[in-house]
Amino acid sequence: MKDLHNHILFGIDDGSRDIEESIHIIEEAKRNGYTDLVLTPHYREKEGFTCDNKKKKKLFDILQEEVKKRNININLYLGNEITLDEDFFYYLRTNQLLSLNDSKYLLLELPFQSRLENLDEIISELKRLDLVPIIAHPERYEDYYLEDYQKLIYDGVLFQGNLGSLYNKYGTKAKNKLEEMLRRHMIHFISSDTHHEGQTSYSRIHDTVDKLEILTGSKEMALELVDENISKVIKNKEVTAYRMRQKKQGLKILKMFNK
Repeated sequence: MKDLHNHILFGIDDGSRDIEESIHIIEEAKRNGYTDLVLTPHYREKEGFTCDNKKKKKLFDILQEEVKKRNININLYLGNEITLDEDFFYYLRTNQLLSLNDSKYLLLELPFQSRLENLDEIISELKRLDLVPIIAHPERYEDYYLEDYQKLIYDGVLFQGNLGSLYNKYGTKAKNKLEEMLRRHMIHFISSDTHHEGQTSYSRIHDTVDKLEILTGSKEMALELVDENISKVIKNKEVTAYRMRQKKQGLKILKMFNK
């Protein structure tokens, strides 16, 4: 299993307070079968979470060295969860933001209190730059609807749901919304969004795979959501939306029959 979204790089945002807390969370992930964790501290200027890349990488190296010293066999990678605001492209142009493991994939967070009116323009510009947006926890944005997300999927946007949402961590509305997105094959990754020790959802991952299989109707897709698609991001390979892939396969079969 792999985790694409967490806040366990210590002393940098509202996640792990120190290296010991980070290590305890990593050990818990390892005990529950996780092999790879992408660490995604916030880049959220309005709350002061703007740690520069040099410091992020230094803290990451310290954590990696401690993991190695304690013989915890797990792979760590670095990225950011980036809150979209009016200065987003300035941060991007000035190299203040990290993609996921230096890939073409960016983990983005929408504003919680309102709709982002220029979201379509942002997505178009990212496509022009050959960058792929992954929207974190879409189930938590009350001002966005499934129809909005469907349009974004056709524009090449991917979606990452929070594992905890499946267990009512963020309320019934978020749970129901995520479940419906899973039924419609609109989610591409399920990850933890872990912040603190004692509040993780790593111990539920195996039950979650069973739940995902029921919701999506596919064991293959359940495993893609928690493992294979995340592996593709880490390796900077193409992640194809499940519905789009099925559509392409259907067209291929149709062409074969029409020959």
